[in-house]
Amino acid sequence: MAVLTQFANYSAATLLYYFVPLMSAQHNKIKFPFWQYLNQPLFSRDSKLELNPRRFAYSWRIGLLERCLNRQCDAKGPQQH
Repeated sequence: MAVLTQFANYSAATLLYYFVPLMSAQHNKIKFPFWQYLNQPLFSRDSKLELNPRRFAYSWRIGLLERCLNRQCDAKGPQQH
């Protein structure tokens, strides 16, 4: 938990910039979100349609990182300190 509080003041884009280049291509299992790209809402007031695939992938990965950091971890078993 101390590791997460260390990065609490950084934006998701900053964290993505610093941690994604450190991963090698063989360990990175996140591919292009093709299905999400095709299923973008066309006439939505809540979300903007992104036609550039690179920009879409960038914003999708930022959203994925934000969802992962906001997710609550329910640890089962003995607590590790």
